[in-house]
Amino acid sequence: MSQDEPSGPDLDGVVAAANAAGLQYVVIGGFSVMANGFLRATKDSDLLVPDGKETDAAILRFFDRIEATRLRDDKVLTADDIADAHHLRVASRHGIIDVMRGGLPPLDYDTVAEDAIEVEVGSQPARVAGLRSIVGFKRLASRPQDRRDLEELEAFHGKLPIEPIPGLDADT
Repeated sequence: MSQDEPSGPDLDGVVAAANAAGLQYVVIGGFSVMANGFLRATKDSDLLVPDGKETDAAILRFFDRIEATRLRDDKVLTADDIADAHHLRVASRHGIIDVMRGGLPPLDYDTVAEDAIEVEVGSQPARVAGLRSIVGFKRLASRPQDRRDLEELEAFHGKLPIEPIPGLDADT
């Protein structure tokens, strides 16, 4: 890691750059867990974005602003790399960022955005996934950290809201 690289994720910078680029997004992942009551460390910033060509163009503007390169090979991503990509993991001057798009209900962009809470990050407005969406993402991923997040969120909020997730829950 060079001197110019951040030591951890800089959500303030990510949100400011995404807003300046006109990128529609909802903050998900570790930062959304923190916004909903469980303070913990996170190694990256996670954004859920809608599908579409307008989003592709906004992602390119966003990546240009944050000097992003694909994490695995340092490639500067082009429009062809971004088109139809469902997950983009980049290194940037604001740390590692995961950009995910689309999804299936109830974890699709429109549903998550509708359930999102409005917060201020630095001096910028941002939408952060609400509790119902976080629970869905964490149940779906089911890694050890996700299970711990759910336990801590339940200790803070009480019984968690659970929406059936296709492919995860037997009745869906």
